[in-house]
Amino acid sequence: MSAVPGQEPDVLSLAKGRIGLVPSRRDQGLHEPEGENEASRKKLPWDLGIPSLSELASRPPPEPPPVRVPTAPALRRYDWMLIALLALLAFASVTMSMDGLGLAWDEAYYYQPAVDAARWLGRMLFESDKPTSNEAIAAYWGKIPELPSVVKFAMGISRALFKGIWGELGSLRIPSAMALSGSLVLIYLLMFPAYGRPAALASCLAYGLMPRVFGHAHFATSESLTVFVFLAVVYCFLQGLRSWRWSVVLGIVFGLALVTKINCFFLPLILLPWAHVYHRTRYVNNFFAMAFLGPVVMMICWPWLWHGPVERLLEYLQFHSTHQYTALYYFGTKYNYGSTLAPWHYPLVITLVTTPVVMLLLVVLGVAWVLVRIRTKALGTLLLIGAGVQLAIASLPLAPKYDGVRLFITVFPFLAMIAGVAVAGLVGVVSPERRIWKNVSSRSALTAVLLVLLAVNGLWGIVRSHPRELSYFNVLIGGLPGAFARGMETTYWGEAIDDEVISYLNRTMPSGAKIKVLAAHGKVFELLQQWGELPHDLVLDADPPYDYHLLLVRKGFFARPEWSLFKEWAPQRIFSFRGVPFVAIYKTGIEFEHTWPRFQM
Repeated sequence: MSAVPGQEPDVLSLAKGRIGLVPSRRDQGLHEPEGENEASRKKLPWDLGIPSLSELASRPPPEPPPVRVPTAPALRRYDWMLIALLALLAFASVTMSMDGLGLAWDEAYYYQPAVDAARWLGRMLFESDKPTSNEAIAAYWGKIPELPSVVKFAMGISRALFKGIWGELGSLRIPSAMALSGSLVLIYLLMFPAYGRPAALASCLAYGLMPRVFGHAHFATSESLTVFVFLAVVYCFLQGLRSWRWSVVLGIVFGLALVTKINCFFLPLILLPWAHVYHRTRYVNNFFAMAFLGPVVMMICWPWLWHGPVERLLEYLQFHSTHQYTALYYFGTKYNYGSTLAPWHYPLVITLVTTPVVMLLLVVLGVAWVLVRIRTKALGTLLLIGAGVQLAIASLPLAPKYDGVRLFITVFPFLAMIAGVAVAGLVGVVSPERRIWKNVSSRSALTAVLLVLLAVNGLWGIVRSHPRELSYFNVLIGGLPGAFARGMETTYWGEAIDDEVISYLNRTMPSGAKIKVLAAHGKVFELLQQWGELPHDLVLDADPPYDYHLLLVRKGFFARPEWSLFKEWAPQRIFSFRGVPFVAIYKTGIEFEHTWPRFQM
C-alpha cells in the first residue's frame, strides 16, 4: 500500500494492508446512502470491513486448490542417453555372467510348458489348422496351468529366436535380463518428474545392484518379468490420471500383468486407495480400465481360460490359496511341510539381512522424508503404500514364506525408489551456491558421494557373491558364513548344481552308476541328460541301494537320510562357496541303507 509523497501514511491503513483486511466503504472514499444502517454504523465507528457471519454464510464456497497431476517427464537428451546406458549395462552384465549357473528348480519346471506355448503360437500364426479346440488347448496349455501365459510366451519365443546364439538354457533366460533393463527404465521415468535426476539415478542403482535382484535376472523364471509388468502398471496408472488414452494403455498392461503372476492381483490395493486420496476426481478412467478392460485382455491372452473360463480361473486361484508351504530352514528351525508354519516376521527379517546396508540406511531416511511431506508429495506416499502393502501381505499368517525374497520380490523397486527419495531430500537441503572446489558445488559433491556409496556397496555385494547372488546376505548377519552359522537357508533353488558339479559327475561317475538326488529337483537331471549335459547311462530314478548320493545343502528339505549323510558320512567331494557347503557327493551303497534309519534326529 503506497502513501502520498510527502505525507505520512495512515497507521490504520498500514495495519489493514499488513493483515489483509478489506477496507470499509468510508476508507474507499465511498458514502453510504442516507439512513442506511445508521445505527450499526454509529455502534461501530472503527469499522474495518470485516464480514459478518451472515455474509460469510451467504458466500459460495471457495474453489478447491488445483490438484497436482503427474506430468510427462521433461527429460533431456542426456537423460535418455543415461537411461539407455543403464538399460544396456544391465542387460550386458546379466547375459555376460550367465555361464556356469546351474539349472534352477523352477526353470526345469517351466521349460516344457514354455516350449509348448511357443509351438502353439506358431501353429496359430502360420498353420491353417488353428489349435483352439479344448483338446488342443489342454495339450499345449495343460502343463503347469498355475503359471500364466506371459512368462511361457516370453521364454518360449526367446528360445525359438535365440537358441542358436545363447543355447538351450541361455535363450530361455534372455527375457529376464531384458525385464531387468526395462525395470530400470521405468524406475527412472517414475522418479524423475517428482524428485529429479539424482533421485532417479540413485533409485536405478539401488535396485539394479541389489545382489538378489541381479541374481534373479539370470534365470528363466517369472520373478524379473513380474517386477517389470508391476512397474509398468504403476507408470501407466500415473499417466492415466491426465489422459484417457493412457487409461486405455493401463487396462491393456494390467491385463497382461494378471497373466504374469498372482502378485499383480494386489496392484489395485496399492493404486486405488492412493488415487482416491490424492486424485479423487481424476482416476475414474483408470478404475474402469482396470476393472473391465484388464480382465478382457487377461482372457484373450491366456488360452487356457478359453474353455471353461470361470472354472479354470477358480482353479487357478484355488491353487495359490492352497499351495503347499514349501519347507524352510530359518534360524536353525525347520518350518512348513507339516510342521509349524514360518513366523510372520520372515519377510521383514529376510529383507533386512539381504538388502545392501547403504540402501537400507537410505530407505529409513526416505521413509521419514515421505512421512514428513505426506500431504505434498503424492508419489512418495504411493511408494510407501506399495512397499508397505506388499510386506504386510507377505507377513500374513497363512501367506507362503520360503525361498528368500522370491515370493515378494516386487517390493524391492519400491524400496529402491524410497532410497532415491532420501537422496533427493539430502541433496535438496544442501546449498547449491556453496563451492567446495572451484566449480564443484556442495550439492554436486554430495550427490556424487551418495551415488558412489550406493554403487560401490551394491557392486561389492554382487562381486563377492557371484555366482551365488541368490545366497547373498549382508553384514548385519555376518554375510553368507554368518547366515549359515545362524541357521539360515543359504541355498534353495538348485542353481548351485552348476557346471563344476556336472563336470565332476561326468569325470568320476562309472557307467551305469545309480545316483540318488536329495533336496533338489530330479527334473533338473532329466533335462541335463536330455540336452546331453550328463551321460544317458547314469541311472537317476531307481530303487535303492544307490551307488552315490548327491545332496543339495538345503536344510529345510533335510529329513533323516539327509541329516545322516550331512553329519555322519564323509563326502567324496564337497562344493563350497565362501566356506559354506552347497553341494556334496557321497559314495554310499548298501551300507548307507542300513545306517540312515538309525540316525537320531
